[in-house]
Amino acid sequence: MIGQTTSEGPLETLVDAFLAEQRQLTAVERFSQRVGDTGRPLLEPHYRALLPATPPGPGEQYAFEVDLDQCSSCKACVVACHSLNGLDAAESWREIRLLVGPRPGAAAPSAEPVALAVTSACHHCVDPACLNGCPVLAYDKDPITGIVRHLDDQCIGCSYCIFTCPYEVPKFSVSRGIVRKCDLCQGRLAVGEAPACVQACPNEAIRITRVSTSAVTGQYRGQAVQPGASEAGCSLPGMPPASLTLPSTVYRSRRSLDGLESRTLSGTVQPPEPHWPLIAMLVLTQWGGGVLATVGWRLFLADSTPSRLEAFVAAAGCLMLQAGLVASVFHLGQPLKAWRIGLGWRTSWLSREAIALGMVSGVSLLFTGLMALGTVPSGVPVSAWMLKGTAALLILLLILATVAQIQVYAVTGRPRWRRSLTASRFVGTVALGAGVAAGFLAGVPAMPVLGGLLLGFSVAERWQFFMAGAHARTPAPGGTL
Repeated sequence: MIGQTTSEGPLETLVDAFLAEQRQLTAVERFSQRVGDTGRPLLEPHYRALLPATPPGPGEQYAFEVDLDQCSSCKACVVACHSLNGLDAAESWREIRLLVGPRPGAAAPSAEPVALAVTSACHHCVDPACLNGCPVLAYDKDPITGIVRHLDDQCIGCSYCIFTCPYEVPKFSVSRGIVRKCDLCQGRLAVGEAPACVQACPNEAIRITRVSTSAVTGQYRGQAVQPGASEAGCSLPGMPPASLTLPSTVYRSRRSLDGLESRTLSGTVQPPEPHWPLIAMLVLTQWGGGVLATVGWRLFLADSTPSRLEAFVAAAGCLMLQAGLVASVFHLGQPLKAWRIGLGWRTSWLSREAIALGMVSGVSLLFTGLMALGTVPSGVPVSAWMLKGTAALLILLLILATVAQIQVYAVTGRPRWRRSLTASRFVGTVALGAGVAAGFLAGVPAMPVLGGLLLGFSVAERWQFFMAGAHARTPAPGGTL
């Protein structure tokens, strides 16, 4: 009984026994007693208000909402995303930028600057360019949540989604040979848990909200977005036009954004890559196409049988074309899956380019073979209509392939890859190959040397083309911070 004593001393009570038992528990066991029976995630009281009360309804989707006034650029969201998603050392799905400029109304703007931190990840666009451009259908937009997911097992590592995304969201994983990106921590959201970045932000600057897809479409494609508004949407200074992909992210600020410039924190921007396999592919296929077009056009108009010189030049053009196609495979992170590149032909210009070049490759081999049989006594009859028909088909396919190559880069929306500039460069490269072939057939003595110089010029021009258009955003004045 409580309070009773014996000759041996006070009698142990139930409370004493319970306290004695508690002193025998380890720290892990005591922690488990406090939280093990709740049945809810540990940090739920912290982030419950940062999630929508109900899932998206018809015509809605999940989206990030960022309070620019609360973000302090501490990068806790970057670290949490990296850690909880198991990213590689050099891989990051979230980045931090700054909007800097003079404080409105300040007497001495230089003495009172304003700086707003901007944390960004995938915007899970209403009209995602990564999904539309993927040649192997490695992207999927969830019809209920609107989350744009990357299907790792489908990816061949072509990196075209990095070009098509105006926000440079997808990141190439060197160790895996594929592209990966933020999926809004879909698995956590499905069980009512907040994404890693939302949980980690100490200032509650990131939350998940629901947006109307029709409202997003109307805002960016149906009416002008007013800069400097307190609810900025996704149209911030230094960002690409939101009308390209209809991003769902909402940035909010009570401050005016007028006059601010976008700066990138040091170390968050990777240097542009020259993409040498793509350079080789474009130059060689366009030069080879120009050479074959010249020979094919001469043969289509001529009434005589092809000469050995014409057959030799056609073989050289065919060899360049095949070499360009082989070089393109070395650009893939998963080259053994290259056969899947035509799956996205309905929406992807890269798929259409690959299909067109594959057809050009086959017809060019047929054309070159017929040219060779027509110039040597092989005993195989080669009629004029066979040569002319093959030449006409080859020229038509070369035109379609060149158009597809132009569109592959023009649809990315990058200023340095706009359609007029890309078309002039690509058609010019085809014209150089055609001109050199015409010079060879005309017997110009200096043509071998001149052809080599022009080929080197084409490589240098294509290198500059990729370096100029490698990043979607134009670097802000003053560089990085």
